[in-house]
Amino acid sequence: MRVLIIANARYKGGLSGSDAIYENFRKHWPCETFVSECMDLDYNPFTVCYLDRIIRGVFRALFDSRDFDFVYSASDFFPDVIPAVIYKIIKRKKWVAGYYLSAFKENKFHYWTQKMVRWLINRFSDMVIVTNPLMLRIFPDKKKTWINGGIESGLTKTKADYKIYDVVFCGRIHPSKGIDEMIDIWRIVREKKPTASMVVIGDGDLGKEYIKTKLGRCNGVIYLGYMGRERYDIYRQSKIVIYPTPLKYDHFSMSPVEAMACGCPCVSFDTPTIAGMNPKGWIWVKDIQSFADVIVHLLRNTELRVKVGEQARHWALQFEYKEQVARVFNNIKQEILS
Repeated sequence: MRVLIIANARYKGGLSGSDAIYENFRKHWPCETFVSECMDLDYNPFTVCYLDRIIRGVFRALFDSRDFDFVYSASDFFPDVIPAVIYKIIKRKKWVAGYYLSAFKENKFHYWTQKMVRWLINRFSDMVIVTNPLMLRIFPDKKKTWINGGIESGLTKTKADYKIYDVVFCGRIHPSKGIDEMIDIWRIVREKKPTASMVVIGDGDLGKEYIKTKLGRCNGVIYLGYMGRERYDIYRQSKIVIYPTPLKYDHFSMSPVEAMACGCPCVSFDTPTIAGMNPKGWIWVKDIQSFADVIVHLLRNTELRVKVGEQARHWALQFEYKEQVARVFNNIKQEILS
């Protein structure tokens, strides 16, 4: 079996959830996989570069003479979706579409382009892969499956000899990740526990300087920027992982689950998505004050933190990438290739 993964929208300098998913599809799917990428294409202005990626993807699709059992579009962006439509309509290939996050209205470009992409997926795709079962309702008339992203359990097994960081955050420095809320939470934590430390993994959009400016100096925060698999070393050396995404931007991310698999209890806001998933070893709260209070309580109560951390580890291990990827591949075979 031969499969083409279309990932023309991926940029250098980081690994999004959809990027990690297609990388693991490529790694674990029991077939011959080919990948279309444009990571060497990165210049300003963004809109011109984005259009360039679309055009290159279209030409690749039009003049591609290879045979594939199906094509998979790795994101809901035009550089991935439009070539997939060409493979579907002109090349008569099966199309599996990845659709992992509903766009936020504040990002008008993504919000309006996603509306068009959603129409294309509904009209032409053979199957859709979403982030979790709660999103299946978005495509009521399509064949579909889901994948949360995943963890690599081999990277979580080694325990750290001692904990260096009190709190770890991993994610894009963007309002949808609760950066402003995190800043307010951390101010309260430091008032109650002046020696508390937090490590921030990630960058982009607002940038690390945004947090540094808001918090000022001597705030106990260490900024590590984008990290690859070595981020698991940081998780293992951390006591608690936080996921401060507010209700306004309610969604689910795998980054806290990676840390949970390393034994970190997670603290987040109470949102419909989190409540719907009902995670174990995950404490969700109503407001910023309660968020900070839970962090301080866990830091002061080692026995409780370890107990909740073990619950987190056990729950997180269900998201082992290899098993999830195999399930998705079998679903695709049964639904559109049988």
